[in-house]
Amino acid sequence: MAVSTPENLSGSSLGGKRGAAYRRFLQLETDRSSWRGQWQEITDYLLPRRGRYLMESQSTKGRKRNSKIIDNSAGQALRTMTAGMMSGLTSPARPWFRLMTEDQDMMDGDGVKKYLGDVEQILRRILSASNFYSAASTVYFELGAFGTAPVMRRKHPQLHVHYRNFTAGEYVIAENEFGQVDTIGREFTMTISQAVEEFVWDKLTEKFDWDKVSRTTKTLWDQQNYDAQVPTVHMIQPRRQAERDLSKMDGLNRPYADLYFEKGADRDVLLKEDGYNRFPVFVPRWDVLSGDVYGHSPAMETLGDIKQLQHEQRRKAQAIDKMVNPPMRASVSLKGSPTTVLPGGNTYVDPMNGNDGFAPVYQIQPRINELMMDIQEVQGRIQRGFYADLFAMMINSDRRQMTATEVAERHEEKLVLLGPVLQRLNSEFLDPMIEDAFLVASEQGLLPDPPQALQGQQIRIKYVSLLAQAQEAASASSMERTMAFVGNLTGVAPDILDNFDTDVAAREYADIMGTSPALVRDIVVRDKIRADRQEAQQQAQQQEQAAAAVDVAGKGAQAAKLLSETDSQNPNALTTLLQRGQSRGI
Repeated sequence: MAVSTPENLSGSSLGGKRGAAYRRFLQLETDRSSWRGQWQEITDYLLPRRGRYLMESQSTKGRKRNSKIIDNSAGQALRTMTAGMMSGLTSPARPWFRLMTEDQDMMDGDGVKKYLGDVEQILRRILSASNFYSAASTVYFELGAFGTAPVMRRKHPQLHVHYRNFTAGEYVIAENEFGQVDTIGREFTMTISQAVEEFVWDKLTEKFDWDKVSRTTKTLWDQQNYDAQVPTVHMIQPRRQAERDLSKMDGLNRPYADLYFEKGADRDVLLKEDGYNRFPVFVPRWDVLSGDVYGHSPAMETLGDIKQLQHEQRRKAQAIDKMVNPPMRASVSLKGSPTTVLPGGNTYVDPMNGNDGFAPVYQIQPRINELMMDIQEVQGRIQRGFYADLFAMMINSDRRQMTATEVAERHEEKLVLLGPVLQRLNSEFLDPMIEDAFLVASEQGLLPDPPQALQGQQIRIKYVSLLAQAQEAASASSMERTMAFVGNLTGVAPDILDNFDTDVAAREYADIMGTSPALVRDIVVRDKIRADRQEAQQQAQQQEQAAAAVDVAGKGAQAAKLLSETDSQNPNALTTLLQRGQSRGI
């Protein structure tokens, strides 16, 4: 049973923290009203189970909502886009981000690369153990449909982090002066039992604090109406400096206020007040125009085509229905007589009385082919609007190991169009998500001690996903073509390599292609390997020279030995030779 408690205290008359928060929530609802109609149409024609625009009871949430959808091509294109973005941006099957220092030379410092590699592994384990990947899939789905996709990090008793997605219609947002979302409010319902368990029952004192809820809620609890619905508002917003005691860092003085209160309360009280040190909600947007808070989506751009497709499919069905079941005419004399047009039925007529039975009112010859061609054209526009061909390649790439270069070559123009979208996703979703996970891991003591070289240094996030690499594949392709050209010329001009630093080229190419830093040796290690190799070559050369000298010396010693063992007293070849020389006067 749904309970709608009247707002006995109007927003303008409310004082205190609840009054200020509720007035701001109502103002943000008013600012959001211009978007609601478009979101509602997207829900009607694309995603009937998405969106929350009315407070509903449990008995009405499962009602049928897809009465306007005949052709689901748009829904299929959106699901392809969602799966492609998961595969291309945050695939759980492959590393999709690296941690690096701003100074590339620092990566070769003592222990820096190992430390960053260890931190990467810890962050991946934290995200994999949580529901991050399912939450990310929902984010991409909401982005494609509504253009805005908030996701909130919450505390969890077993997991380090846990995420909760919000759908269009259930939240309101606001930006700061830098265009960053720093406020979110949402309206939802809780049962009386849930509200009392969450906010009224104090686990420390083991007592009920009924001052936190309205008298209506207390009455329903006393009546044991535990399943009655309580409209509740949750607001997270920055605290003003005047509202904080900077010497304290408890929940009431943290930079961001976390407020819960009943929407229809009969007194100015809060269900709960707490705080956050940093904004716990990530609000990525597909595209944002200047002055807008909510994002624009591919579904908004293709909504006209989606509605046209439903209209044409309805007309095609009507045309086919008229062909197979045309409107019939019959003689007046058959009125009231047993007649049928069903298969196998019998209708008796008397031709003598002018009773000629049934016949079509008019010949139905609709031009179905032309209609089908236009339907295919509209479906193609919808597919292109959701980048379905590109993202289908993202999905297939995991199975056939397609490289980023291949993706870039086939869909370079679409990658150019997606560039701003991917940059916004990085800055509004992935960057703060990874930084938040890093801080959570640090607060929970899960990170190793950083090396001395990293003290006070900035760590940057480099994305090495398939889509990120495809964005950089243009520069990699130019490098490949240059080095291939140079390689062909070395056959006729070997000294042409003097124009290029091959070490820099190799390291630059590895960085562009997202090669694991563990596979690239430090410069110090590389130089030591080269020095050891040169020293080993010199030693081998010296050993060869020494062996050759020993060989020559050995041959000389053998000759001397032979001469020393020669018998010079008795006539032999040597004495004979000497004698001949003497007789000749030598």
